[in-house]
Amino acid sequence: MRVLLAGGGTGGHIYPLLAVAQAAPDWRCSYVGTATGLEARIVPRTGIPFHTVAAGGVRGKSPTQRLRGLWRTAHGSLGAWRLLGRLRPDVVVSSGGYAAFPVALAARWRRIPLVLIEPNATPGLANRILMGRADCILVGYAAAREKLPAALQHRTAVTGVPVRTFGARERLAARKAIGIEQDSVLVAVTGGSQGARALTSAVCSIGERIGKGEEVLLATGQREYERWSARAEGRLHIVPYFWNMDDVLAAADVFIGRAGAMTCAELTVMGLPSVLVPLPNAAVHQIDNARLLVDAGAAVLLEEDRLTPETLWQTLEPLLRDPVLRAQMADASRAIGQPDAAAAVVREVRHVVAGRSVTA
Repeated sequence: MRVLLAGGGTGGHIYPLLAVAQAAPDWRCSYVGTATGLEARIVPRTGIPFHTVAAGGVRGKSPTQRLRGLWRTAHGSLGAWRLLGRLRPDVVVSSGGYAAFPVALAARWRRIPLVLIEPNATPGLANRILMGRADCILVGYAAAREKLPAALQHRTAVTGVPVRTFGARERLAARKAIGIEQDSVLVAVTGGSQGARALTSAVCSIGERIGKGEEVLLATGQREYERWSARAEGRLHIVPYFWNMDDVLAAADVFIGRAGAMTCAELTVMGLPSVLVPLPNAAVHQIDNARLLVDAGAAVLLEEDRLTPETLWQTLEPLLRDPVLRAQMADASRAIGQPDAAAAVVREVRHVVAGRSVTA
């Protein structure tokens, strides 16, 4: 089966699609995104053929930037039309984001089945626009399905958020791979693919409070790395990006970071306790994602407008110093994980291509 994967801009749009491809080795997958997005650096590493189209964002932009984004999207839609004519996929699977929008439009114009993956607790803008045109909508959480119009719910299935296969990575081997002491308490911190200056600054400011037998591994984002790399000392380790996220999550005892859908899904599959600092300008979906984990007892919410070195330390210290609390939160996290989500998505895509209706 020829499958075209479309999505990009952030890891939360890219990694669910790669997880689906990993779960279906018999598919002939191609991937389409933008030439400047994170997907252009990540996808070629997987060996999946990568194609580009023009696209631009409009949400949160100035009037001039919105016009430019609309123009690029229109141009990209024509390019996507030509690309789909050349690749002739049996189905397009889109995870949303502006990078996927022109491809999804072109799929409908060419009458190619379109499957949307919505990983967030609250559907994103691009997917909300496209849902009425999709053959099938796959959501990560029941809460997301409940927020859809009644007319769409019969085409919607709750599959969970597809995550890459991490469970096989052994903890001690992962720690050796990333250079972390075997018996230390490790806190992994990342602000996402682009980094988060407020979070990075707060973490660097508490570096001297990290005690013996405790370590912090901080990913700053590529653009911020030079600014912060000199702060690495002692038990604070700083890298630009977690290319080896499987090792990092397998080695970590606590996670601090944003509340993107992919992050939350990976944390629960791995059973990690976390401190979540939702991205302030990500509408409401990161807050909603975080609350799913907080309500389950798997995470602590620390909103960025309250983020200081002191509030971060007050939140983190109990998790660092209390192994019983960590174990309780880890169990709560694991209890809501959905490790079979990628297989469920594969099954629903096959149903669509075979002409069967989605199972709710």
